[in-house]
Amino acid sequence: MSWSTREIADLAGISLRTVRHYHDVGLLDEPERRANGYKKYGVVHLVKVLRIKRLTDLGFSLSRIADMEDTGYPTAEDLRTHDTELAATIERLQRVRHEVGLLLTGSGSGSDPTQPPAAPPAEAPPAGCQSRTAKARPFAHRRPLPGPGLSRSAGPGRQAAGDPA
Repeated sequence: MSWSTREIADLAGISLRTVRHYHDVGLLDEPERRANGYKKYGVVHLVKVLRIKRLTDLGFSLSRIADMEDTGYPTAEDLRTHDTELAATIERLQRVRHEVGLLLTGSGSGSDPTQPPAAPPAEAPPAGCQSRTAKARPFAHRRPLPGPGLSRSAGPGRQAAGDPA
């Protein structure tokens, strides 16, 4: 039985680009090619792709998967190390979640350190003064009108194509 790159990606539940990336980083050997030049993946390739997907779903990086012995399976030591890293990540995320909860309830110590101080309320400009927007675009209200025989797209002294002279 053989499959194309698209078919093996669909069977494994990954994208076509992911299969190509596995080739690029050396995790998946290039299969034989058919007469039309398309790749011809076999059962061995599908098993390898499914193994890589399973390990990445468990949180192993592609570089760690590449470092695994010829079997492609993690050793007991690999699993223990990964479990320790996961436990540390979970603990850190639980601390962060607790802090976010304190900020949400207002029980945190002082004000939110990630926010700049509140700006004072905006005052209306004195009578006769322009707003900031008007100062930034002083001529925004003006539109040049075309002269006879000119369109907006033609500059001064130029005649637009199709306009009568």
